[in-house]
Amino acid sequence: MAYPALLAITLCRLLRYPRAVHADIVDHGRGPGFLTLVAATAVLGSQLSTYHVLPQALPWLLGLAAGLWLVVAYTFLAAMTIVQRKPGLHTGLNGTWLLLVVATESIAVLATAVSPIYGASVPLDLLALAAWLLGGSLYMMLITLIFYRWCFVPMTAADLTEPWWINMGAMAVTTFAGGRLILAGHDLAGWRGDGQLVLQVLTTACWVMTTFWIPLLAALFVEKHAIVGDPIRYTAAEWSVVFPLGMYSAATYTYADAAHLPFLVNVARITILIAFATWLLASVGLLRSALRSVKRK
Repeated sequence: MAYPALLAITLCRLLRYPRAVHADIVDHGRGPGFLTLVAATAVLGSQLSTYHVLPQALPWLLGLAAGLWLVVAYTFLAAMTIVQRKPGLHTGLNGTWLLLVVATESIAVLATAVSPIYGASVPLDLLALAAWLLGGSLYMMLITLIFYRWCFVPMTAADLTEPWWINMGAMAVTTFAGGRLILAGHDLAGWRGDGQLVLQVLTTACWVMTTFWIPLLAALFVEKHAIVGDPIRYTAAEWSVVFPLGMYSAATYTYADAAHLPFLVNVARITILIAFATWLLASVGLLRSALRSVKRK
């Protein structure tokens, strides 16, 4: 229900206020948010696949997600390249830039769901593999800049906003896509023999990187709110914490199945409870914020 409503609102805004949309997409801070169009489309397709609903819609949703990726990603990156006034890393780079990775990997996940419909289609397998590798490459480029900003550019507690949790979430969805590729079990893109081994090694590296981020992000969250004393206030950015935690659970569960490591399923069972608790807190914050807004009006 939410997807067509949001899509209609987005199209109406594009038609009514094209200049405002253009101003947003060429902005370093707001531009990456348009990539959620790609991820949402792929998530809807994956959901339909999981529940075996409208299977005939899956190829269309994959095509729409890929088309949106081409338009949004290249428009944004081209605008970032040619814009004359560019901010520094301190103000221009944040965790939302990693939506480039999330959007790309979401296409890989959906492609693995669509491929069996056509009897393990080689072009779709290649698309899944290519999107997975491209997403991982984009992550390595962006995370290098992020590490540089974190370690060598002064940051305050106010700079440690929730979107930085996408540092972990982007790698989690990459792990999830890698697990799906392993479970697909095809000779992807003509690979023979060692293809599955390469997939397992790289997916393991992705899962380790994902796990690495959690203690660091949790420690910084505690430092910001418990030590520095910055109060927790609800904003829409809080949902940037929910998605990575849920994605880590899904990624760990899928990786455990793909790598034949059943003990990791227990990790997923614990983290999904943490993700659900975070979702509940964010939902309560959303309702309280909405009620306060209504009362003020």
